[in-house]
Amino acid sequence: MSQTPGKLERRARALLRAYPAEYRHGRAEEIIGTLLEAAPPGRSFPTAREAWSLIAGGRHARATRNRRQGVKANVRLALLLGVSTYISAYFCPDLGADLPWDQGASWLTNTTLVLGTALALAPWLGSRAATTALAIPAGTLVAYKELGNHGSAVALPLAELLIVMAALVALSGGPMRLPRSWLCLPCALPLALAVGRLLSALHVLDPSLELPLELDALLLLAVVVACWLVTDARPAFGLCLAVLLEGVISTLPNLIYRHYLYAAVEFLLVDFVIVLPVLLPAAWLLLRRQKAPSPHPYPEP
Repeated sequence: MSQTPGKLERRARALLRAYPAEYRHGRAEEIIGTLLEAAPPGRSFPTAREAWSLIAGGRHARATRNRRQGVKANVRLALLLGVSTYISAYFCPDLGADLPWDQGASWLTNTTLVLGTALALAPWLGSRAATTALAIPAGTLVAYKELGNHGSAVALPLAELLIVMAALVALSGGPMRLPRSWLCLPCALPLALAVGRLLSALHVLDPSLELPLELDALLLLAVVVACWLVTDARPAFGLCLAVLLEGVISTLPNLIYRHYLYAAVEFLLVDFVIVLPVLLPAAWLLLRRQKAPSPHPYPEP
């Protein structure tokens, strides 16, 4: 075989990654063979029509796969993703204040950070027992740390966090596991903050730019999940839930005790006026659409 068909095959296989992995394992050779047979001699790139056909076919195949899981399973996965993302973001202040390699970081801060991060990622193991085994010590250490530092003033926020951890345990361990591609949501903010702290410690980045770096990561994540809506509404649903949890849980004590009341109400209005009426209904409509049966199990490219 000459080198030109080899280039065409490699580029066609790259486009074929638009399809789900299970579909590629069963049909990839057939699709590549058909494309190579139809290609005239000397061609090294798929035509624009062939490229669009592969991408569109992959998009339909992924949407069909998500439809097959059912609304109940999809909602559980979206809720689990949102709770996991919120728990991951909750430990970002500890990561920003004391990195594990900082000399001033206490054992309690380090252990709480490690357990909290592990708990946020535990649902990807698909085991409720593993999530529970991490939630109990993580919740205990957070309670010990917060009550020791602030006393009863943090009782309400602490109770809210423990309820969210319990929800994470309850949602874990179902028959459908979280896709590995969703790991970008709970990992984005901690990684951005860790990189910012490391670069500032190495005097590469101005410390005043750490927060903008975190906000840039959040904005990039929002763009990614918005593009994801083409094939899957669940990441957008989960991100919206995480944002709403952050807004409600962080402002509820201020509303109850009437501390910084104006700022708390303004923050909640941003969440409920922008996130809830716009993004959540759009994500829910797509989740409902996934329940509709598909006339073709997988579309042909």
